[in-house]
Amino acid sequence: MGLEVVAQDEQASELTNLQDDSVKLVAYTIVSLKRGHERILDGGEGSVLVTESMTGRAFRSWILAKYMQKEVDAPGAPGKKIRRGDPRLLPKEELKYLRVFYVIPARWPREPLEFEQKQVEILREIRDEI
Repeated sequence: MGLEVVAQDEQASELTNLQDDSVKLVAYTIVSLKRGHERILDGGEGSVLVTESMTGRAFRSWILAKYMQKEVDAPGAPGKKIRRGDPRLLPKEELKYLRVFYVIPARWPREPLEFEQKQVEILREIRDEI
């Protein structure tokens, strides 16, 4: 029984660990857990590529900030834009109920920069001459 728990923990970690230098495809969903009004937020689903190492907390904060700053049409005023974080769209009382669920369905090794490869080649040439 203990082995199953360890395997599940390792699997969960692999699906959510953003703290490495690989390129990660991260799928996310922003939900509100307000009692009686549980929902996925409009425009709160998506995928991003993460190329830097970051904590889960930093990722969730980044996704919420991106969501809140995105401009959308104001309700009842076509052509007028407001941010999704505007209290007319998302009441301040609801902010404490927001959660970001995310999973990493794929990750790839980061490709080296071209200049790094050229530097290595030049250093090898210098080494061979010495």
